[in-house]
Amino acid sequence: MVPVALTALALAATAPGFGNQFVQDDLPLILKNETIHSLARPQKFFTTPYWHDPFPPALYRPLATTALAVQWTAGGGSPAVYRWVSTALLAGAAIALFELAALLLPLAAAAAVSGLFVVHPVHVEATALGVNQGELAVVLLLCWATAWYIRIRRKGDPVPAEAGGLVLLFAAAGLFKEHALVFPGILIAAELLLIRDPRPTRVRLARLRPLYLMLILVALTIVAARSAVLGGDLVGTFSADGLAGSGPIRRAITMTGVVPEWARLLFWPAHLQADYGPDELVSASGWGLMQWVGAGLLAVSLILLLACRRRLPVLAFGLCWIAVAIFPVSNVLVPTGIILAERTLVLASAGAMLGIGALVSVAWRAGAQRWITATLVGILVVLGALRTRSRDLVWHDQGTLLRETVLDAPRSYAAHLALARFLEDSGSAGDAARAYRNAVAIRPSLVGRDRALADEYRRAGLCRPAVRLYRRALIIVPDDSAMRAALMACGDSGSSPPVR
Repeated sequence: MVPVALTALALAATAPGFGNQFVQDDLPLILKNETIHSLARPQKFFTTPYWHDPFPPALYRPLATTALAVQWTAGGGSPAVYRWVSTALLAGAAIALFELAALLLPLAAAAAVSGLFVVHPVHVEATALGVNQGELAVVLLLCWATAWYIRIRRKGDPVPAEAGGLVLLFAAAGLFKEHALVFPGILIAAELLLIRDPRPTRVRLARLRPLYLMLILVALTIVAARSAVLGGDLVGTFSADGLAGSGPIRRAITMTGVVPEWARLLFWPAHLQADYGPDELVSASGWGLMQWVGAGLLAVSLILLLACRRRLPVLAFGLCWIAVAIFPVSNVLVPTGIILAERTLVLASAGAMLGIGALVSVAWRAGAQRWITATLVGILVVLGALRTRSRDLVWHDQGTLLRETVLDAPRSYAAHLALARFLEDSGSAGDAARAYRNAVAIRPSLVGRDRALADEYRRAGLCRPAVRLYRRALIIVPDDSAMRAALMACGDSGSSPPVR
């Protein structure tokens, strides 16, 4: 009954997006990506980067690429196929989370966990884009594997066949998206907090060592394959604009200030945005208010974890799950391509819902308060579904998304610049000029950067992109004679002045 209800909830929440077009990264990675438009040579999905020509090689997700190719062939390139598959993955992830929660909590609390998860608005970025299906696949596989591990450990130690099955699920998840490599951390948290084993620690470790060594071997193999495909690059992506040139200490200070945003998005995602770039989030040069708030949240979480590890272990486990899931995008060890993105919180949201489920179970056991608890959960599910439905419409097409993004993230120069580029392509010169001015108002150095890049293009004989950048820069400095001369060198007289 619960799986059917979760599937119905997933359909109800995501239905407005079924008619959405390809947007954002779906455009280069699906619509314009010839690699996935044929299944003739499936081995190429395992030997090419996720991002490849004409882009710099970045990321390695062969199963995600394979899934995109299968859907392209099955649907003849229709965006609707990707939307339906995303909804199916969301429902599958919620069902897998329910199976995990049902092992740890009363049935009503487990249903609350999975119901809140399936309508969580922070998942819209994952369901709205075909290229983000890996986020959902990872949750499905890791929840399934964690539930299986707990069942195995409750009856004893994993036999070779069981260990092999866990390793295969882990490998599949890691080949969908790299952050699945945190799975051993989730299992360690489950082992320490949820498994009662009276044996001495030495014996316990000895019996579990083969499984964990196999998991580590799989992780190292995936990292090695990734490095080989990306030409020896272990990071495999660029650094986020706000982190470029930052050392570990400055990154840690910056990310401490992001902790409140993580908490807000996980537990009250009323406001959502597709862009968290500068100056929505900036590299911190010192300790400020958001750092104090972030440090306070981390301290409270640690105290709560220690206080609840025996009396309310599922809450402690949920907190550990969040920490483990967020760690790959915390930018602590190495800078990544983002400071914050909603899609990266899908796995962490499963842990957050487990934590809420632990609190629901406490209220549920109170007996007399059950109707209040059920009513509150029901209200949150309805609110989540309504917010998800309204957010789905933002991703209908590229123009809608970009226009909404500058409203959601008005301090992001990247959002205004992306809108300017879209409007240029659409022939709306006046609107493009206004969007570009907004971008420059936030990031004045943008004009110099565009001019320098235009000079590089011109010297390389690539006048078409050079002309575009020169004419954009002339919106801000229309009397720059050197740029007008460069335009003329490219065969553009500049006789049609930019809109001022």
